[in-house]
Amino acid sequence: MPLLIDVRKLRIINVLMESGAGNVADSLSSLAGLDASVAVKSLSMVEPGDIPDELGDEHVFCASIKLTEPPYGYFVMTFGMETAVNVAEHMTGRDVDGELNQFHESALQEMCNIFTSGFIDGLANTLGRSIEMGTPDLERGTGRELMTSNLSHITDDSLAIVLDSQVDVTEPRREFRIRIFLVPDPGAFVNVLDHLEVEDIRTEEPDVAGL
Repeated sequence: MPLLIDVRKLRIINVLMESGAGNVADSLSSLAGLDASVAVKSLSMVEPGDIPDELGDEHVFCASIKLTEPPYGYFVMTFGMETAVNVAEHMTGRDVDGELNQFHESALQEMCNIFTSGFIDGLANTLGRSIEMGTPDLERGTGRELMTSNLSHITDDSLAIVLDSQVDVTEPRREFRIRIFLVPDPGAFVNVLDHLEVEDIRTEEPDVAGL
């Protein structure tokens, strides 16, 4: 049976995801020197088993980590080739001529590290706790194959929180489109939500737009 969330807790989920996205902009600025803003385009909750078919056979890049502290579970981010090229060119200062080279791929890995740590740190700060994490694994393939592999250990009662974001870099003007999937452990996530109220966690407005 899919995880059921108390409707009164949905706003808390929104705040957590907004805070994670907002912290990404700060991390891009402090760690990569990028003047960027993050716009949340949509936020939804789906059953993890539906995600591979939703992404289908389009080729994407995927970075994932397993969370070893509450709310446990998995963090996955995906992006298409257009965003990969924009990121690689922006971070290396070198044009992509056809295929990405090793230098470009290293830049993509670094961006994934920054994005992942920024998002998870944003969640942790909002929850008032630390969440240790490793280095995300960057892969390339069809969305269906990658998500089937990454979500193979997810239980049937899990719930995936899906955030579509747009990162706008101002100098020079570029756009990165990133999709985030947070699939927490059901029991741990419910426990976290049960001990939180919106007024307990929102300390400042996150630097995001769209919600």
